[in-house]
This record gives sequence, C-alpha cells and structure tokens, in this order.
Amino acid sequence: MKKAFVVLLLISFSILSFSQIEPLSPWNRDLNAALISWSARNFIELSGGLSSGIIQESLDTIEEAVDLNLLGNEGYYYNLDDSNILSRNVNAGMYAKLKLGVFVLAPEISISNIDWHDYSTLDYRNALWVNGGLHIGLKGKDFSFGGTIRSSLPVFDVIRRNNGEDYTLVTAFPDEKYNLPYTYSLLYDGPGDLFDHMDTLMDKLMNNGIITLDVGFVAGKDYPAIGFGVKNIPIADGIGIYKYDAYAHVEYSKETLEFSSFDLVNASNERIWSKFKPWKMTFFITLPIILDFVPSIEYAPNTEDFTWGVAAGKRLFWEYYHFGRK
Repeated sequence: MKKAFVVLLLISFSILSFSQIEPLSPWNRDLNAALISWSARNFIELSGGLSSGIIQESLDTIEEAVDLNLLGNEGYYYNLDDSNILSRNVNAGMYAKLKLGVFVLAPEISISNIDWHDYSTLDYRNALWVNGGLHIGLKGKDFSFGGTIRSSLPVFDVIRRNNGEDYTLVTAFPDEKYNLPYTYSLLYDGPGDLFDHMDTLMDKLMNNGIITLDVGFVAGKDYPAIGFGVKNIPIADGIGIYKYDAYAHVEYSKETLEFSSFDLVNASNERIWSKFKPWKMTFFITLPIILDFVPSIEYAPNTEDFTWGVAAGKRLFWEYYHFGRK
C-alpha cells in the first residue's frame, strides 16, 4: 500500500510539473489574477512557503536530486566535478487573503535568490529580487474578477556572459553597490536577515519598483470554469534603478551550490535601467474529467511566445485522501 501511494504521488507530481495553474493551491495567481478571488474560501487566509530548485548534470536518481536540492553538497558527498553548470534558485513568499462579502484583498511579498554558474565558460548570474503585490477582486456566485498590481525591485542582479564581454550589475541601491550582500542566501541566512540589514527595502519596493498589472476574469465557481486574463501589463518604470558595467572576483561553492565569496571590484558607466517582461494574454478551462484536467495557454504578442500546459490532480488527491480514511 505504501509503495502504491508513493507511485501515485510521483505520477501526480509528474502531471503537475507541466502545470500553468496549480489546482492544489489556494494561492493561484501566476496564470490569472482572478484565480486569487476565485479560490478564496474563508474570511482570512494566510500562507507562506520556501522553494528551492537546482540545475546540475551529475546525479542519477531522484533521491540524490532531492537531497542535494534541500541540503546542498555538505561535506562534498556528491562528486560534482563533471558538472559544468551548477545553479540554485530559491524563492520565499508570504501571502494573505481577506474576504469581506464579495470583496477580496490579498497582499503578497516574495524574494527570489538566484545563483547560477557555468564552469566551462565562467559565465554566471548572481541575483536577489524582491517582489510585492496587492490583489483587489470580486467573488460572485458564478464568477470572479480581479486585478493585481505588483512591484519588482532588484537588490542586485549581476550577469557575466560571452567570456566577460557582457558583464553588468543592475541595482536599486546604487550608493551601496560595493556593500551589498552578494553572498546572501535565503536557505542559510533566512528572509529575516535581509530585512534586518536593509531597513529601506520596503520603502524602495513601494516607491522605486517596476510596476506591472495583472487582470483576469473567471466564469464558473468550481469545475467546470473558464478564465481569461492579461498579465505583466507595464505601468511604470522603476525609479532610481541603475545598470553598470562591472567586474568582480567571485568563488562558487560546490558544497553549498552558492557564491561563497563575491567582491565587486568596479562598477562604471552608470545609466538608468528599466525592463518589463512581455505582457501576455492567458486562457484556461477546468474540465471535470477523472483527474480534473486544467489546460491553459499563454501568448505574448510582442515576442510571439506561446506556452501551453495541462494541470491535474485536485479531485484525485481529495478522493484519495478520503478513500484512505475509510
């Protein structure tokens, strides 16, 4: 029974890995802003999470990947000498919902910590972004509508490409560029350490960030339902965000899979920086067929990028949970 349960979980997570919408999560927001209101159930809801993903080329089993992803390579237990690319992307988020009748308010804040290193070319990316947002929506009997305004702020984003010919730093803290925590780690230092040492972070996020808007509409209260949306609508450039030609002395640790030392040597050619993600049109439909399939598409007219996905699993897990309790 235990083995069958593990197999079932692996199959289900494999299906969910192609997902644009997460049926199991009450915090759906990436595909369609209205899903935040659509999934609101209680007067007050709180949530948070920490996720970590790695890229490397030397592991043979999923158990090794999970172990390395969660714990790092402490004591150099795994031999990663043959891995040209090592990378860890860690995200931490805190979310809340307040439902007042048909109105829904949902603030959110998240931190993205990226360490990426290519040993064959010595290209790398070391980045720390903070994102905040506020959703305002309506949850009717058979529909949901809402919009989320978001602010994104680079504490730092250092990229080295093309053998150092493209070596840049982007930051919203130009006066502190030589003192920024380039070796900061969400996994080892924790979110609180960042805020303790940067008391102006929230003020800058509210007043200096890159502002975008997501809007969405969902018809239907459960399964089936259909949704349309537009995401990453540009609203305002970031204020006081600068880009530099840079150079740094760095050391990437194969034990922690992060930059263990990072000394910015110089930063020159200061210029104002602003960059929006391409805005996208989105569509999804929930189909109550056995596993509750949720096909979805995203299309960016400016870049002609087209993305599709199929999620499944809401009723599968719900029914399995109740089956196990009988």
